[in-house]
Formats: sequence, structure tokens, C-alpha cells
Amino acid sequence: MTEPLSETTVVIVNYNSGAVIGQCLAPLIGAKEVIVVDNGSRDDSLAMIERDFPSVRIIRNNANLGNGGGLNRGIFEAKTPYTLLIDPDAVLPVSEFNKLHRALLEYETAAYTAPMLYTPRFGRDVWVMARGELQHERVYWEPAGPFCSWFLAGTVMLYRTEVLQELGGFDENIFLYCEDVDLCVRISKAGYSMVLVPDAKADHLNSQSAKPTVKLHWRKDWNFAWSHLYITEKHKGRAKMKAEAWRLLRKTAPKALFYALTFNRKRFVRDFAGTHGIISYLLGRPAPHPA
Repeated sequence: MTEPLSETTVVIVNYNSGAVIGQCLAPLIGAKEVIVVDNGSRDDSLAMIERDFPSVRIIRNNANLGNGGGLNRGIFEAKTPYTLLIDPDAVLPVSEFNKLHRALLEYETAAYTAPMLYTPRFGRDVWVMARGELQHERVYWEPAGPFCSWFLAGTVMLYRTEVLQELGGFDENIFLYCEDVDLCVRISKAGYSMVLVPDAKADHLNSQSAKPTVKLHWRKDWNFAWSHLYITEKHKGRAKMKAEAWRLLRKTAPKALFYALTFNRKRFVRDFAGTHGIISYLLGRPAPHPA
């Protein structure tokens, strides 16, 4: 009997993720091919991978292409029936991978299956989205069994390679955040489903793939605001985007001013970065691609 991993290409984007990527790689080395796409890391992660995981194929980008852009480099190299996309700070044991594979065989219209994620601070971590929405939210109920959603987090996803490649992978105009939302919308429009498999469990060491800094927090909130407006315009039109932009500005701009006056640095960075991202999108400025 063919082992499911032997029919699977694993794709991981690395960006200074040396502290966690070894834990991610270790259970998955039995895959047909494991591809690490590096977005210009400056830590010792690539040296560690070459030393400890010599069978891994490394694709080195000349620039930081963002998460979706990096994943695409591996996605279109895949020649296996299945492609596992996994963040470097996630851990998926082989036994749990096999559950995802069985579910993908069972649900014939599913583009991908995803496991139940567990994070150190939050425990069970489930985010979903309703039909026609572009913003996902966390839910706290415990699923009774596998279920479909119009969004499942892009942390760990086992895809049918043919479907993923036919859809064109991720939209590379989105540097970071919401690229999974956009792909989920396109999956639904193409007539496929996405299935969460609660019995399959994966650990997500959330925010441990890179050291938290003010610059990192700024980049996160800036890109999230910019990307949200981008997918709003892409899927709902410019008028809806403008209405959403002004709604968000009325929320973030006063808060940024308040936190500046009260010297709350963390929350000021969050809300001012979001405000700046919104204004930048309205002014037609593209998302920055840091080195």
C-alpha cells in the first residue's frame, strides 16, 4: 500500500525561521519531496537545514517575495497528486497528516483539508468565515466532526495539487496576510469546498518563527490593513472598498491619536500602522517588499 506522504510534496516558506523550522521538517521528511523556499533569510536556518535535513530541496529567492509569492515557487514545482502547505512554526505529525489525506479522499469536492490547530496561548484555534464575507473570526465551539467553511486558516493545508495549480496558487500582489482569504474565495467560486478535520491535530507555535519587534508589529498591522482593502476591491469592487476604508479609518485613526497622547506605544503602533496601511492603499501605493 502506498504511503500518503510518498505521494505528497511539502512546501514551506522560510524567513529567519531557524528557531522553529526544524520541528516542522522532522515529521515530514518521508514525503516524496520537501521544498523550503527561502525569502532571503539572514539567520542560520539554511545552514541548519542543509546539515540536518540534506534531502530537503532549498529554493533561494533573490528577494523577499512574501508568503504567497514564496509558496507559489514551491507549488508550481510540485509533481505529486498532493501538496502540503505548512508554516515553519507549525508541527504536523505523520499520523495527523494521514487523517488529512483520508479526509481528502473521502470528500471528493474538497480542494484541501486542514487540521485542528492548537496554539500555546489559546489552545484550540479555529477561524471561519461565512459565505460572501472577507473577514474571518475566531469561534469557540468544539466541532462535532468534519465541516466545511468558506475560510480555513492557511497554516496547514493538504491540497489536491491539480486544483491548487489550476487556481494559480496565491495572488502575489498580496505580500502578507489575507492571501489565504483570497484563495479561499477563489476556491469557493470555482465550486470546491474546504474541510476542517477536527480529529487531525497540529501545533502552531504562533509568532515564534520570527523574533517580535516594533518593526515586525508595524509590518503586520500595515500589511493586514492594506491586504484587506485589496481583496475587498478585488472581489466586491472599488465602491465597497472605499466604504470599508472609511469605516476602518473612523475606527483606527482616533485610537492611534488617543494611544499617542497616553503613551501606549504598543497600541499606538498597532492602530497607526493600520491607519497608514489604509491611507497608503487609497493613495495607490503598493505593499512594500522588505529585503
